[in-house]
Amino acid sequence: MPLRVRRRQRGQALLVVLVFLAAFLVLIWASLRLASDAFLGLGAVRSDTRITYALDAGVAYALEYAHLTGTTCVAVSPPDFTLNYPPAITVRVRLTVPVGCSAANPMYSVLVTAPGTTARRVRALIYQSNTGVNPWLIQWEAYQ
Repeated sequence: MPLRVRRRQRGQALLVVLVFLAAFLVLIWASLRLASDAFLGLGAVRSDTRITYALDAGVAYALEYAHLTGTTCVAVSPPDFTLNYPPAITVRVRLTVPVGCSAANPMYSVLVTAPGTTARRVRALIYQSNTGVNPWLIQWEAYQ
């Protein structure tokens, strides 16, 4: 009689091991899926940060360009510059003359774009002040 009892229970241990193995594999799959989603999200955040820094560098470039050229109330397109972030980002800056610009009140409307990246851009209004080492200041700045 004892032999028959063992024969009925022979496959039960294998079944329990297979159930635990299946549960463990589902757990591993879920954790790997979460990790891959996190890495993809991190790549998007890094790309967005690089573009934001590049656009902000374009505003600083516009301030320095206006300061160094000394021209006022004349639309200017400074040369594009490249930031060697991997991958490299080319930044384009355009200075246009807003309404109210005069020799006594010099100012520029600034448009900064990074062609080849997402459609983000920065608009700013810079003006000349009579104080400081760099007399050009930002009146307002807007990321779009």
